[in-house]
This record gives sequence, structure tokens and C-alpha cells, in this order.
Amino acid sequence: MTILRCIARRPAASPFRAAASAASVCDPPPCDAMATRAPSFARSLYTVPSLDRHDQLVANGVPGLFSTQGFKNAFSDKQTQLIDELNGSTVGTALANQDIKALVINLARDPTMAYAFNLASMAYNNHFFFRGLNTNPDLVSQPPSELLKQINNDFSSEHTLKETFIATANAMFGPGFVWLVQLNTGNSQTLRILPTYIAGSPLSGAHYRRQSHDLNTHNAETHAQLNSVGSFGPNAAKGKVEQKKKPFGGIEVTPLLCVNTWEHAWLHDYGVGGKDAYLRAWWKKIDWSQVAQNGTFSARPSQNKFLYDS
Repeated sequence: MTILRCIARRPAASPFRAAASAASVCDPPPCDAMATRAPSFARSLYTVPSLDRHDQLVANGVPGLFSTQGFKNAFSDKQTQLIDELNGSTVGTALANQDIKALVINLARDPTMAYAFNLASMAYNNHFFFRGLNTNPDLVSQPPSELLKQINNDFSSEHTLKETFIATANAMFGPGFVWLVQLNTGNSQTLRILPTYIAGSPLSGAHYRRQSHDLNTHNAETHAQLNSVGSFGPNAAKGKVEQKKKPFGGIEVTPLLCVNTWEHAWLHDYGVGGKDAYLRAWWKKIDWSQVAQNGTFSARPSQNKFLYDS
């Protein structure tokens, strides 16, 4: 009936013109229907993830590490900014409905998507940092026994790991993250410290954007070969869109914990010269049970036991 009314309002015309007019006039939905219709990509928007005890963190910060304003600066405001800009870069595309970790890995192989990669990687890294914090003021976290054995095996003691980790973070001239990672080589459970600068990623599959060198402290001759920005020119990352998962010489690792060394994360609560104090306060707030869950730690067979392949 709707089509007949639309045609009836028009002057007589050929059947073909009438059909065309009916399609062009009657197909668009009413304005009110368009106003209430949700965009098709609404379900695919990235959102700021919640943390354990999130409401308490918003109200009180992280006791012993961040004030209320410090937490707002380092997580609430920063994470919101990153997610908003990431949505602006990916909305309406195939990139808009991926898991954030998968998005980081996929974008790492495409030099033309450097901006979106930096946003996604920074959002992932910052969330990983906050997810690894012990936010319960009534709980003192300690490394589980198997994790502690591995720490003692690789760093001689937890104290040595702590001082080496903090020294590495203090030595970073530029912003970034410092990670404790576990090597994924054979049956190895080895732990290593890995710095990533700016928004570099430690994820396996994102090695091309690990950014484990601080270009602020490398001379031009040294860092020229590390530069792989853009699609054209002598330093272009040509052919990296369809690269292998692991580059030659690359090592597969699993991130266990990290600390954010960007100044916006600690400047409000610790001041211009407070980086070391921030790092030492952070060490006391590590959620070691979360660290252990991120890796693989199991009792090793006795070294005196004879092992053979069948």
C-alpha cells in the first residue's frame, strides 16, 4: 500500500519511471527511524577495561603508589584518550572488532598503520601494568614458591632482580615500559628483563615494533639501520606487511609484569626527580600471584635423574 500511495502522488509515467521513482522515494526510512537506529559498528568500539576494585581505585587511588589524581592521570584519563583515538582510527573497518592483543600483533606488521599500532600497543601495555598491581591495601603479595625458585635461578635473589629491574628503568632516558619476560624456547622457563621504548610491544608476533633501543641515546649511524618508518625511502619497512611471525634472530617471550616509565604516570605524585621513588613504591605493589599466572612455572626434574628419549 505504501508503494501505491507513493506512485499515486506522482504524475502518470511509464512503468519503468514509476518503478524507479518508487524505489528512490519510498526506500529511505523516516527521519525518526534513522535517529534511533544504532550504527552498525557500535558493538565493535573498543572500551576502557575495568580493573579489580575499580570503584575503590577511582575513589582512593592505589594505596602506597598512586593518589586519587595520580590514578586518574595514569589510568582513567590516559586510557580513555588512547581508546577514543584508537576508535577514531579503526571505526568502520575490519580492525574495529578484534581483540586488542590480536590488533597489536596485526598492526605491528604494517608500517602504514604506525599511528594505530602505537595507540593499541600503548593501551595494551598500560592496562597490563595496572592489571599487575596489588591494589588490596590489606594484602602483602609475595612470589609463589615456583616463581621464586626461577627468580633465584636466573637472578640469584629477588633483591638482585629488584635492583637490576629498577636500575634498567632508571636508565631509560625516554618513556616506555620495562618488562619481566619468560623465554619460550624449548622447555626453558628462563626469566629476562626487557625494556621497550615509547609504545613498543613485547608480544610474540609484534617483534618488528618492539622498539628495544632508545633512539635518544643512539647516534645517527647506529640508529639508521633500526629505523623502519614509512613505506618509501631508504629506511622504509618494505614488504613487512606479510612478514613471518618471528624475525630472524627473534626470541619468543611471554610478558609477566611491567612498569610504566612515562612521566605522566608518576610526575603528579612523585615530582620531577621522583622516578626512583616511584619505581621502588611500585615494586612493593606487584601482584606476584598475577605474575605467576602469566607464565609457566613447574617443578623441574632432578638433575641426577637419567632422562632419555623413547
